[in-house]
Amino acid sequence: MKKTILRAIVIALVLLWMGSGIDVTVPPTTGVGSEITTVDDPAGFVREVTAYNVGVRGQTSDAPCIGATGENLCRLVAQGLKVCAANFVDPETILHIEGYGECVVLDRMQRRFAHRVDIAMKEDEVDRAVEFGVQRRQVEVITGRP
Repeated sequence: MKKTILRAIVIALVLLWMGSGIDVTVPPTTGVGSEITTVDDPAGFVREVTAYNVGVRGQTSDAPCIGATGENLCRLVAQGLKVCAANFVDPETILHIEGYGECVVLDRMQRRFAHRVDIAMKEDEVDRAVEFGVQRRQVEVITGRP
């Protein structure tokens, strides 16, 4: 009986690890803060890409329009700027996401999603963000630009 329980626990842990989405091929190194990691990413990696709605409190923080950099993301997204959230690069880094184009990192994600990129969408585009779901796309760090 004890062996059966132990096997079930081991299998559950393996399945949880496999479904966690942690990209073990990209070893992060500690960056500026405990939640910020930096990766030398010249060729780009396939990462999980999701979408969220700025201005929606349940998807953001207590100040739903203010990003981690202090910018008003609701205003910037309404003006047409492509904004995203990512923890594996410094703020204000430009990322190129396959099939989406370039976005500027002005926000951060919850630590458990440090490997993802989250595309910011308008507050009234909740259905569009949900439809976007979780996708795996090539993500490249654009260097040499302000």
